[in-house]
Amino acid sequence: MSTLRERVQAARDKLARLTHEVCGACRQNCCHQGTMMGSQGLRRLYKGLLMDPEFGGRLRHGLRLRQQEVAFDLQTATKVAELLAEANLTPGDRERLPELQDRLADLARFADYMAQDFPLTTDGMSRLLLYSALRSNLLRCLRQFPGGEAALTTLSQGRGSFRFRGRKMAPPRCIFHHDACLAEDWKPIKCASFFCASEPNLLARAREILSFDEFVLANLRLSSPAGVRRLLQLENDLGQPYWEPKIIIGPEQGAEAFQEDCLALLRSARRVQVRREPGRFMRATREILAEIEAMPELQNLVCTCASIDGAALYELAVALEQVRGTEWHGGMLVLARELCEHSFMPHPLWQDEMISQPLGGLEIYVV
Repeated sequence: MSTLRERVQAARDKLARLTHEVCGACRQNCCHQGTMMGSQGLRRLYKGLLMDPEFGGRLRHGLRLRQQEVAFDLQTATKVAELLAEANLTPGDRERLPELQDRLADLARFADYMAQDFPLTTDGMSRLLLYSALRSNLLRCLRQFPGGEAALTTLSQGRGSFRFRGRKMAPPRCIFHHDACLAEDWKPIKCASFFCASEPNLLARAREILSFDEFVLANLRLSSPAGVRRLLQLENDLGQPYWEPKIIIGPEQGAEAFQEDCLALLRSARRVQVRREPGRFMRATREILAEIEAMPELQNLVCTCASIDGAALYELAVALEQVRGTEWHGGMLVLARELCEHSFMPHPLWQDEMISQPLGGLEIYVV
């Protein structure tokens, strides 16, 4: 009989293959319609880079490939600007040429920065967040010239990002996307929780090959006791903006000692309230929200329990999604000794095929 670790890995691999097959096929999903990494996503990504020494090499390689696409767009736009400078423009249009050169220079500086070995830190990567605005400013400027936008698509010949979708220029892919999300498990929460309803429909396809409980397994992360301790210590060292709610399941042996180690780590740097439950974690979203709302600011809530199932994980994810951006800036840690792999019933968000499946944005570790 396969172990929980093996079942989790098999489910993760299945969902990853399906996502790679479906995402991008319609060219209208989140990564292809202008959705971009934000500052909160960068903090999450940076934490992942510190946790996985090999991740930085993969991310750097992907960003270099993405830079080549930006450089091609820049080359295409530069050719259009040269053609416009030689064209028989009106005096008013000719007065706009210096602005066009400024917008090209902005994108050129961006492409040059991407080509460098800039630090993979929140500050170092923050300049990449300018991409959408720089590209939009360049397009806005080119649209002021007769035939400028059409010339972009003609010269790019379908290779770059300048292409029409219907009557409008297609929005760009996220700068952290090349073939797949470059942020991997550390992608922004809004992206990890989003299941596109276009055709092909990602959630509908997932429901064809995965049961609800198997989908839950596909959203768990495998770790070790040392890995979890290192993650908690890292968040302590980085400070409150990097605190993320977590559910930690296991280990099978020495669970009580492990849970006390985690509590000691949190108490070394944070204010903590502990709630202990002898049985299964079964709180509804409104109950979790009520507990969080009663917590002082920057207070961390820790719940220990014997077990937790997929439906309860969903309730936690929904509550934590609602509390993001509120006045409460604490953290939450749920320590469960085991996972109940057969939920009492699938969660309504799964049953109703909702676009948001918030389990994807929650850090759940099987130790």
